[in-house]
Order: sequence, then C-alpha cells, then structure tokens
Amino acid sequence: MTANNQCDSSKLPVLCIGAGVEQLPAIEIAQQMNLHVTAIDGNPEAPGLSLADHSQVVDLRDTDAVIRFAHQIAPRAILPVPLGSIISTVGVVNDALGLCGISATATSLCTDKQKLATTLEQAGLFTPRSLVAEDAAAILPSAESLGWPVILKPIAGSGSRGVVACQQADELLQWLPWHLQQRQADQTVVQQFIPGLEVGVDGVMLDGELKILMIRDKEITAAPFRLPFAFLAPAQLETQQEQCLEQTLATACRALALNHCLVHADVILTEQGQAVVVDISGRPSGFHISAKMAPSLLGFNPLAEMIRYQLGERANFQARPAGATILRFLSAPAGTFLDIQGLPAARHLPGIVAAESFLEPGETILPRRCGRSGYRVGYLMAHGSTRQEAENYWQAANQTIHFHVEQNDDCHQQCTTEQTQLRKHGVWCQDTTEQYPQLSD
Repeated sequence: MTANNQCDSSKLPVLCIGAGVEQLPAIEIAQQMNLHVTAIDGNPEAPGLSLADHSQVVDLRDTDAVIRFAHQIAPRAILPVPLGSIISTVGVVNDALGLCGISATATSLCTDKQKLATTLEQAGLFTPRSLVAEDAAAILPSAESLGWPVILKPIAGSGSRGVVACQQADELLQWLPWHLQQRQADQTVVQQFIPGLEVGVDGVMLDGELKILMIRDKEITAAPFRLPFAFLAPAQLETQQEQCLEQTLATACRALALNHCLVHADVILTEQGQAVVVDISGRPSGFHISAKMAPSLLGFNPLAEMIRYQLGERANFQARPAGATILRFLSAPAGTFLDIQGLPAARHLPGIVAAESFLEPGETILPRRCGRSGYRVGYLMAHGSTRQEAENYWQAANQTIHFHVEQNDDCHQQCTTEQTQLRKHGVWCQDTTEQYPQLSD
C-alpha cells in the first residue's frame, strides 16, 4: 500500500519508522515544519500510513528490507518516535545511511535487558542482581536463587508488557502463565526487586553530554503489576536526589553509547541514596509524555527540536519550565465498550491540555496489566501554576467523562476473578464508579 507516492522535491524528505498512534505526533510535527514525511509499518491499518505524505507497508523487524526502502527515498533524518524493541531498526538504518541519530550499538544495548544491566554494572553503576531464565522451568529456581521478592521481565519489550512482581513462590506460579503469554522473546530476566521512589526522566544526549529536560513523579499500582498510571511533573525531589540522578544517567548514557538522540529513562531512588536505572533508551517517551506533556511544561517541543538537530539546523533545548502538568490514564469499568460521553466538554475546561480515548465500540476492557491496556482507555492531561491546581483541574474534568460499558458473563467472571486477586495484593481495579483512585507511590 502506498499513499501519495510523488515526493515534493521542494521539501526535505524524512522517514518515520512505525506509523501507529504513538508515532502520529512526530509525523504531524514534521509536516508542520514543511518536511516530506514517508511512514512505514508492518500493519497496513496503521493510522500514520494515511497521515504521511508517502507510505509503504514494510515489516519493521526486517532490517534489510527497511534499509533497501530507506535507500530508495534517501531521507535526511529518521523521525524521533516512541518505539520498543523496533528502535533497533532505527539504529541500523541510521548507521547504514550515515544519518544523525542513535546507533545500532546503542539500540542493541538498550533493547536487551541483560546486556543493559551488564553494561551499566561494568560502568560502575549499581544494578539489581538478575538471572536470565532460558526456559520456563528455570524461572522459579532463578527466583529462589536470588531471594524474594523478584520481578519477572521479558528480555526485550516495553510498556510493562509481561512484567510482574512476585513476593513468593506461589505468587510467581500464579502469574507465570500470564507472563509467558505476554513475553515476545523466549527468555525471561528474573531480577531482584528494588524498593524506592520511581521517577521518569526525559533528556537529550548531544555530543556526549546529557541535558535533563524533565523529571516526572509516577503514580504506580501496587504489586503484582506495578504499572504506572499517572505522570506528574516536575518531580518533587530534593537537590541531592536530582544531582545523584543526573550523574547516574550521564554515566549510563556514555556507557551505552547513546548520542545525538532524545533519552527516556526510568529510575528508582532508594532510601540509601542510590539512583538505580530500571530502563533507558535513546528515544522520546511514549504515552504523549514527550509529544504533549513536555511542551506544556518546558515551553518547547523536544520532538521538533530533535528533528531540527538531526537535519543539521540550529536547535534550542533550553527549558523554560513553568507550573506543573499531570498526565493520568482514564479509568473505565470492565466489560464491552459501547460509548464515551463528556470528552469534548472536558477538553474545553480550564487547565486541560488534552483528553483522548482510543477505545472502539465492541472492544473488551479488562483490568490494566500493561501500558497498552491503560493507553487504550485514554488519558487526561492538565496544567496549572502549581501541582495542586493541576490536580484540581484534572479531577474536575474527569468528573465530566463517563464510559458506557455492557457487562457480559464471560467478561464479568474473568474480571471479577482478576480483581479479587489484584485486590488481595493491594491493586485497585475499578468496577462500579468513575472516581479515579489516589494511590501512593
């Protein structure tokens, strides 16, 4: 499938690897910058294919095919977009075409959790003890060897898919089938659980120097899933914590060969004063954090500035932070989605930056276990002069949004069983009201 194959020679060509919902903002920004955008994706229904000036269906994991196609269109840059393991393709294409951006070496280290941990440890950073289970039978013995509690993670992946925290053996065995079904690779990383305050970080790595743009607090569900459902910026940290975090991430970026790219990281700040890198990659943050949350707080759009930098133009990453921004997932009762009301009205309320839902009629809503399921229900973003003002704006807008959901016996039984198990472990799941929970970190 192609769309508008004729390239406008008056516009500089750029390539967007991936054309899903998360890639739409970068495509739109590039078009607003008068660039000619070609988008590729393995899914012929990906919405970015029709939005882009030129599109092609290409298997993004087939790096040889992507390189051949990229040579045909000769892009000046690969657009910075949120990607999981597919970011490895971006690195390979950058190297093959000599483009400014993340390298194949860096993407290889960032997308393999065991390589990531080994590299950070060799750089002198504290990393949780971990073992790689080559098959399902090795997962429990690995956990017992490390000592409880542990976290199970697919060796490659993103968005908390397949990630589960286990306090003891019976809990691991209970959630192991779900983990195995969710993981996209054959190996599991069994990792020591590190308690502490988890924050998200957005930065940019230019000429070997890291610049922190935004640090976000998170609201996270309790075990077993530990899924972030809200992001609040700026984070409320002490100066010493910020300095430790920045020093740790600068060391990590250099060790991972990250350069000429935006940086997304998740970090745990322990009571012992350590900054533990949980995840890091040379890409923008997803869930509209880089696309919409960062601009509302910083006074500039990191995606637009990164595109300028990659094209060799002057870019300005000087933040002008003002106020506070909250991005929180919406919550819907379990069942079959029929309709949503109040979303357009919410968008026009004071302080609301964005409000979206991606549910389609007939779609089944189940308890949140990974980022994708929460993202499908939607999000609400509010900005205020203080965090409390932003929170007040968020709550007022949330009260206007109502999901219409049809219960069915199979879904109700499945959700009731899951909710019972989740509540046993302190996880909140909505099944009756629209009031959003206030959970501590």
